[in-house]
Amino acid sequence: MRGIRLARFGLAIAAAALGACTEQVTAPGQCPNYCPTRRLTLVDTLLRTSIGKDSAFRGYVLPHRAAALLAANLPGIVDSRPLWRFTTIGPRLVVVATDTTQGTIERADSARLQFFITRYDTLERGQTLRLYRLPVTIDTTTTFAMLDPGPFADSLVRTLPLDSLLARPGRRDSITHSVTHVDTLAGDSIVVDTLHRILVSLKLDSSKARYVAADTGKVAYGIRLSADSLASMVVGKDALGATLQWYLVADSLGVPVKRAAPALRGTTLATFVFNPPAARIDSTLAVGGVPAARSVLRLALPRPIRDSVQILRGTLLLVPAVAARGVRADSFLVQARTVFADFGAKSPLVIDLIHVDSARIHVGATDTVRIEITNLLQLWQTDSTKPATIVLSAKPEGSELPEIRFYPSAAAAYRPTIHLTYLQPYPFGVP
Repeated sequence: MRGIRLARFGLAIAAAALGACTEQVTAPGQCPNYCPTRRLTLVDTLLRTSIGKDSAFRGYVLPHRAAALLAANLPGIVDSRPLWRFTTIGPRLVVVATDTTQGTIERADSARLQFFITRYDTLERGQTLRLYRLPVTIDTTTTFAMLDPGPFADSLVRTLPLDSLLARPGRRDSITHSVTHVDTLAGDSIVVDTLHRILVSLKLDSSKARYVAADTGKVAYGIRLSADSLASMVVGKDALGATLQWYLVADSLGVPVKRAAPALRGTTLATFVFNPPAARIDSTLAVGGVPAARSVLRLALPRPIRDSVQILRGTLLLVPAVAARGVRADSFLVQARTVFADFGAKSPLVIDLIHVDSARIHVGATDTVRIEITNLLQLWQTDSTKPATIVLSAKPEGSELPEIRFYPSAAAAYRPTIHLTYLQPYPFGVP
């Protein structure tokens, strides 16, 4: 019996072993879990306290460095007036065209002043320009208070009604001013080109175009704009700047001879003065105005966001502290740029088309301003050596009157904020 039991036990063990080695053809396959255990996670958040150490500075583009000259008469806002000082002629003039014979300049017969108006309000009525003679001593330090009251009160040279001149056939006034020399344009004229720029040409007779021998023909003029209500325009500079063509009387062996000066006189100074002076920088973040103001914001990204996530979109939210001030018809851009190095007010800007974003500001607006800064955030995330500094500036800078002021980071309820959208790290599974 004992032998029979041992034999049965051995057969059971053998059967068990044989069953363990049998392939299960119909059973499902099994593999380690290499697939993601979760879906992608998209996060939309506000970084309310990441911007700090912000400040504003003024004086980046002074009037004589601006790309254009501003003429405006906005009661309660600003009164701005362009100024020019023209190059000298010299004491003598060639009186015979066929040789180099020169004669002493005795006086001015007349002159023609030309300048461009590159932007003006076409809806405004009663626009009038007044030309004033200014001291030749004006320079970049000349202020509005030095000239008014003064030359802008008692040295009126000409009055030009723009509206009536624009309405004339051919846009030329050939009646009120007679021709005293060979000239292709009689009297005053204006020409509007295909870019809607106005070339203003003013005839100045001998009483208005004074040649002062002691100054060797150096002269200075300023213009003042007025209209039925609010008046503003932009006067060209550089390639579209003012020119002065003299027609002089020179002595030729005791005989006075009328001759045109050999070349147009350009400007040695082209600037503008305004009143009241620019408002002082306070605790708000000022952008724009004249002289131009900029604001500097410094960003501290949380470490998990800086090191681990994929930034999809970032928007800088700025709340105006007051409504944007300036000419009612104007709008301007507020640009957000980064810097090569953070030196505060003197930080050198990175100037390229990739790392710059902007938003348009309309005068009188108080809505929250949104500037897309995705490219800047991605730059700082990929290169931690670059300073995470944002500089807010106007475009154009220094040649537009509008200015806006935003709440700073010290204003807890209205501080600059970043609206950020990003993906969390990809959650791979564990084998």
